[in-house]
Amino acid sequence: MNTKYTAIILIAILVTTSIIGYTVYSGTLNPTPSPTELRVSIASSLIHVVEDMVPQFEKDHNVKIILNADSSSTLYTQITAGSPADVFMSADQKWTKQLLNTNPSLLLNNRYENFTTNSIEIILAPGNPANVNSIADLAKPGVKLVLAAPSVPAGSYANSTIWKIESTWGNPNSPQYDPSGAYKNFNASIYQNVVSYENSVEQVVGKVSLGLGTADAGIVFVSDGVYGTNTGAQVTFIQIPTNVNTQGIYGIGIINSTQHPELAQKFMNYWLSNTGKELLTKYGFNS
Repeated sequence: MNTKYTAIILIAILVTTSIIGYTVYSGTLNPTPSPTELRVSIASSLIHVVEDMVPQFEKDHNVKIILNADSSSTLYTQITAGSPADVFMSADQKWTKQLLNTNPSLLLNNRYENFTTNSIEIILAPGNPANVNSIADLAKPGVKLVLAAPSVPAGSYANSTIWKIESTWGNPNSPQYDPSGAYKNFNASIYQNVVSYENSVEQVVGKVSLGLGTADAGIVFVSDGVYGTNTGAQVTFIQIPTNVNTQGIYGIGIINSTQHPELAQKFMNYWLSNTGKELLTKYGFNS
């Protein structure tokens, strides 16, 4: 074969090989695997903070996070009924503990972690039509109060705090008794004002925030107040002092049936890390 043509063929082969090599290197012939789906069941109060971390976590780990947000009690029921989930984040550690105590345990390695806390406060409808200016005003006749259902963590915490308020400020035998009498029979009076019990704390926030006259006030998490303030919501909030407040402890665990234990562990580890705790604090948790 003519030397000239041989050289041309060799050059063509080298060029073709280089193109193929670059194509493989660039991923055209070796594309990035499809993202792994990770199903995370979260208490509704966590929706905003979790949505904040998801994009970067998905990018870092080639994962697609599928969030299922609802009340912790509802999520617990779903998981025990066999609904698919890889990670459970509860607004009350009792629900993660109950998953641990099932027989057999529904939590991987028979383990869960408490990862943050949250307290409660009062949310007022736009314009404060009922003129609620103090905790005592919640018991005034005609105030339309909305609470989360007792089975929901925010509802359970609200009930505990209402009881603490009367026993602390309404009890003449208490060192912190309020002599004005504003908290006498506080329990009975406040429950007479409850117009509805909602299935999640986010529903309480929504109903009060609408300002349609169906709700004057509600009891929600401090994290809801921080988010509302940061986003310019028209509602206002009244803080509840620590001595009568109820602090909720949040639990996180990996579901035993997960097909992606290492990835689920990385997700869980994020919330146990300093980075996760800082993000939670930004959204009003760790309170």
